[in-house]
Amino acid sequence: MSNIGLPPKPTLGPIRPFTPSGREQFSLDNGMRVSMFELGSAPLVYLRLVIQTQPNTDANLSWIEKYVAEYMGEGTTDLDADLFAEAFSAIGGQLHIFADDTSTNFSATVPSEFMVKALSLISMAVLRPEFPESEAERLQTNLLRELDLSKDQPQVNAAEGFRKALYGSNHPFGRLLPRRDNLLNFTPEIAASYSKKHHIPNNAHLYVSGRFDRNLVQGAVEENFAGWIQGYSSSNNLSAASPSCRTILFDRPGAEQSTIYWGLPISHPGTASWIGLEVLNALLGGSFHSRITLNIREDKGYTYSPRSMMTARADDGIWLQVADVTTDVTALALSEIFKEIVSVREVAPTSDELEAIKQYMIGSFVREMSESGSRMGHFIFSDRHNLPDSEDALYIDKVQDISPEDLRMLAEQFIDPNRMTLSVVGDAQKIKDELEELEILASVEIVV
Repeated sequence: MSNIGLPPKPTLGPIRPFTPSGREQFSLDNGMRVSMFELGSAPLVYLRLVIQTQPNTDANLSWIEKYVAEYMGEGTTDLDADLFAEAFSAIGGQLHIFADDTSTNFSATVPSEFMVKALSLISMAVLRPEFPESEAERLQTNLLRELDLSKDQPQVNAAEGFRKALYGSNHPFGRLLPRRDNLLNFTPEIAASYSKKHHIPNNAHLYVSGRFDRNLVQGAVEENFAGWIQGYSSSNNLSAASPSCRTILFDRPGAEQSTIYWGLPISHPGTASWIGLEVLNALLGGSFHSRITLNIREDKGYTYSPRSMMTARADDGIWLQVADVTTDVTALALSEIFKEIVSVREVAPTSDELEAIKQYMIGSFVREMSESGSRMGHFIFSDRHNLPDSEDALYIDKVQDISPEDLRMLAEQFIDPNRMTLSVVGDAQKIKDELEELEILASVEIVV
């Protein structure tokens, strides 16, 4: 691409000092924790109640947390679904309830003057949910439709194959999709039992951000949540992901693209290597100007939106490169990704390249720390991984301290192509032979 007519690239300035906002914390006698921090100038309050739950080891209950979260939007013993929605709407907000495999979340944004009322409504949803029989069939049908749609998505198929290879089919993180007949067994009684058992205050943390009166927050929390009965908190002690070095091909006849999930287990948050690995990820494939993106997107046009990422769970981390590439260049794209991995393992990046990545990461960090929702997300991440708040305060210094050779050594230690698992969805008739010819891959296992 020609640069004729473009101004010269600006010189990067020095990193300015920045201190992330801190938080105040208190706890109720029942174990519920509260974090609050003021940020922003708009008269709004951001509320998010996070209830940590244990991943379900019973395969028959896969997606139960999703089912329960959907059901908890169907009203409370105080107000039915319509009246509850009207009550939240009257204060300029809406309650969002969602779940993943380790938490159930209740989130709302309201004008500051209605914070107390919003906390009262959230407590109704959490402490006194209603699971009306009249809504059971509709909610079940919605889940079945979501399952059917998910099964038809190549990204979901590739992700499921990748996770199953690293965790095993009997591990809750190795099961991305449930069995259809198990969803048919979900009932209001099962939902109510799950909520009573797992939604307990000693696993709950309320985050409050925006503009608010601290005394009002404490008073409203104590009034609405002090009566929440403490429950039994357990731990599953799940095993971490293990490298499998497999090549799994999901046959999708006629597919015009191949969906690639290629990665391996790495370290986890809280270890000395984690921040360095974040920098390495940004340089390798996790930013728009990363090496893999410039190679297979900008230079060769194999794909539109490749990206690498790091995912983290307790004592568990994964590095993953994802891309949807044109079918006839599947093997070529994998070869180029491999070359970039080998290159960063063998030769340290230049100081200029690394400095640009550092500027990108620090700029993104400062922006996130300056937005209420993003800052809250960092606190939630820290609490989930038992990280001290000082980690955020030291982040910029730790990024700046990383040298080119540090990055090369991290790549050599953690991003080993011989330990990587490839899960790809595509037309097996067109790409299998090419994959088999790649010496960098394990023998191809075809899944129909």
